[in-house]
Amino acid sequence: MHEYEATPDENTKVEKSMARQSQHASAGCAKAACCRMRQAFKQKLIEIVPALQGRVYDVQPPSQTAEEPYAVMALGEEIWKSSWAGYRQVVRIKLYAGQAGLAQADVWANALIAGLHREPVTGQGEDTSAFTPHYLGVRDAEKLDTVTGKAYRTLRFGVYVPETEGSSAIPTNGAAQPDEWLAALTRWTQKQLGETWLVYANAWPAQPGRHAVLWRLSGCETRMAGASMYELRKRFIGHIIAPDSAEENRAASALVEGFATQIQLPLDQDKGRYMSTDEASADLQADAILDGQLRLTLVQRRMRPAEEAALIRRVEIHPVLK
Repeated sequence: MHEYEATPDENTKVEKSMARQSQHASAGCAKAACCRMRQAFKQKLIEIVPALQGRVYDVQPPSQTAEEPYAVMALGEEIWKSSWAGYRQVVRIKLYAGQAGLAQADVWANALIAGLHREPVTGQGEDTSAFTPHYLGVRDAEKLDTVTGKAYRTLRFGVYVPETEGSSAIPTNGAAQPDEWLAALTRWTQKQLGETWLVYANAWPAQPGRHAVLWRLSGCETRMAGASMYELRKRFIGHIIAPDSAEENRAASALVEGFATQIQLPLDQDKGRYMSTDEASADLQADAILDGQLRLTLVQRRMRPAEEAALIRRVEIHPVLK
């Protein structure tokens, strides 16, 4: 995963200004989600490791002599990633096993990774919001607290908080509608994968579900196809998320094969309008949230509109006088 870095090119000043406005608009949503996220994480930690009941602290334990075992949870860097993924909130967890030793901390760490990685973390009571953590790994898994002299095991998770936090990514009446081709592509994908999958356009919602696909428009161009015709080409990127990478790979392969078997995708069947698949590929090693595994190019040939010209009413030919 790559961190966001602004380029110094003068030509990107307007682009960066628009990005900052978008970041500021969704900052309030990200902060509101952090409060719910903190409580939901604590509940999930205790559910996975019952020995931590009443011993999960924020940032640091209440005193240096706190009775072990216990865990310390802190929200780390909050980084803007993209318009379709939003922010990535890092959550750090430190496990202090005490006399049980780091071997016991390793057992708890493995249980937490298995129970949190790609698994929905849902709040209790009236809080029905859900977050899906992704284990990010750490440079130094084991460290010594220089203040207390206690050894601890570190875990690091990332949670994506989209711009659409608190609302749906599916457009409603009055909201900006997706590109016509993009809407047709999402319908086709839903038909290919079935009802167990959710398909979105443009950006991830706050709660995408365990099996979800996101399509977004990445570029478009035109090419001349003759004196009276031209080609309109649009490039799309597809993101696939599932509980494990094997399911993601199967879905990606099924979609790529589907594009090969059905060359023309319906745009408006009643009017006989279709778009053709020019190229479809899958990078199964790509990051599902940020980069997307699928690359798709769709093409449609269109007639060039006829230009109006003056009509010739009469032609007179005069003999050439010598």
